[in-house]
Amino acid sequence: MLKQFNKKDIDTIMKIWKDNNQKFQGFIGSQYWVDNYIQTKEEFLKNKIYIYTEADRILAYIAVDDNDNIFDIQVKPEIQREGIGKLLLEKVKKEHNSLFINVFEKNFGGVLFFKTAGFKKISEDIDKATKEKVYRMQWSSGTTLDSTFIYFDNSISEELLEKYDKSSNVQFYNISTYAKESSSAFNIDISKDIEKNNGRNYVSDYMNVRNKLNSIIKNDSTFIFIDCNNDYSYLFNVIKDVAKVKGTKLTIIMHKPFSVEGTKKVKIYEDVKEQFKDFEVTDVDYEAIGENKEVTFKEAFDRRDEEMLKMVCNIK
Repeated sequence: MLKQFNKKDIDTIMKIWKDNNQKFQGFIGSQYWVDNYIQTKEEFLKNKIYIYTEADRILAYIAVDDNDNIFDIQVKPEIQREGIGKLLLEKVKKEHNSLFINVFEKNFGGVLFFKTAGFKKISEDIDKATKEKVYRMQWSSGTTLDSTFIYFDNSISEELLEKYDKSSNVQFYNISTYAKESSSAFNIDISKDIEKNNGRNYVSDYMNVRNKLNSIIKNDSTFIFIDCNNDYSYLFNVIKDVAKVKGTKLTIIMHKPFSVEGTKKVKIYEDVKEQFKDFEVTDVDYEAIGENKEVTFKEAFDRRDEEMLKMVCNIK
């Protein structure tokens, strides 16, 4: 049950605040949450707070101030992944035309939660107390995210993605399939769910990967960019299953290989086309090297990436 909080419940809320932050934000020392307990408690009491209860037990809450800032939102671990956080967000979305939230960059789960709820990163800063990078994220009632763009293993520069993330209604996600630390705001890590056997990758935890993809492959339009430099065929069945179940308009997007890129990439390119023959497959054809002798390889690759993002973001 959702209801407005009573001041007598502040100590219960504070316990959830401290326990969750110590558990899920381990990159910040536990003592930080103890040291800031009293000050945070005072700040909570200045906010409008909604709580979620079951059998009169408080299991989740959201706190919002008069300036449209979400001060905090927490769900106890025992009921996480049951849609309670989304329920709380939808409640306050009905009362605000715009909402803002500050999320630590290393809080990957938090960043993903707000991205899938329609928030976009608008700036970043360093938190003075913790020295950690913080993302400022915003949701606006008048903004509709038109589509989703998914890519793999940092195959597009973050600078280029930041540019189009700010100027379009497309939500971007990077999927990391190998053990490599990424600080990207777009990152989803499935490297722990991928194993190698006889030199080939395979999905070791199908349902976990499926759940992660299910959270970002939307019911509207989803583009998945496959760069053909690596073999991602072990993920294709998961992608197709999710898209078919959700009825997503899925478009596989690839760069048509430059003539200098070799037969291996061409083979992967052709294999991807065959694997996704039941879906839309779109080529980005930009043979800039042959057209302009003064263009370097890097410039040609970057231009090709940008042409693709312009197309996805519907920018002329």
